[in-house]
Amino acid sequence: MKLIEASYEILPSHGYTLPDIYKDIERAGRTCYKSENKITEDSAEPFVKMIMERKHTAVLEQGTVYLYFPYLLYNNTVLKYEHNPYSKVEFNSNIIWGENGEKKCIPLGYGYAGYYITTNYRVIIENHWESDLTFICEPTEYHQKRISVRFICSRAIANELVRHRVFSYCQESSRYCNYSKEKFGANITYIIPYWINKDLIKDNDFSGDVFQDTENKELVKLGRFKASLKQCEYDYLELIKNGCSAQEAREVLPLCTKTELVMTGFEKDWKQLFELRTSNAAHPDMRNLIIPLKEKLKF
Repeated sequence: MKLIEASYEILPSHGYTLPDIYKDIERAGRTCYKSENKITEDSAEPFVKMIMERKHTAVLEQGTVYLYFPYLLYNNTVLKYEHNPYSKVEFNSNIIWGENGEKKCIPLGYGYAGYYITTNYRVIIENHWESDLTFICEPTEYHQKRISVRFICSRAIANELVRHRVFSYCQESSRYCNYSKEKFGANITYIIPYWINKDLIKDNDFSGDVFQDTENKELVKLGRFKASLKQCEYDYLELIKNGCSAQEAREVLPLCTKTELVMTGFEKDWKQLFELRTSNAAHPDMRNLIIPLKEKLKF
């Protein structure tokens, strides 16, 4: 078995074009089955087509789409995004005024009068708005931005994160990931909780000793923790060996089992998450994960 610390990684977008959006979707989507090793220069578009054929369209939410509609084109095209709960519309008037206060003109082009829309690829596909992709553009200062973060954390913390329903999620699936396979090292990875003294953990020392005869309570807690996890791993592997599927064997795994989670959301949604998950009432493991992320993003 392996013991690791929770971590996060801010995922930069590959870009704003349709091929770039496909790559963002594939990167997040392959987290579910831990098949990142299948990513190649040309694998993104076939992956997205496969996802659509299987109607797993939730994964398409990981592809952020930025659109620009000139001022003169305001009609039902823009209105439909204003009524869509998963899209954000910003209007920039940027009118040029004459010396005497008269309105001279409304220039067209990025940075001028128009509607700056942020949405996701699932919205485009499920509503059959593919023709709007002709208005795709590089994100500007007028667009509301979406940010993607990959978390490596415990199942317990992931269960709390997915309660923020305004985000888009892709999570490692313990139903399909068979941890007895060589790609996972034929072992279970666990997240070290806040109440374990990390300084006492020795590299590759997972003997499961319970340290019953010591007066050092930190050693006792560590020993009990390791012994319990070792037993869970043994039971999981034995269940697999005796014919259980991964989704059946996972029933014996504890809440500190490692999972990976890609979350994508608007900046204002991240701000709300930070407010809730960095407060003193939040779980210590959550605070240890989210506070550094908040400081890194610096909204």
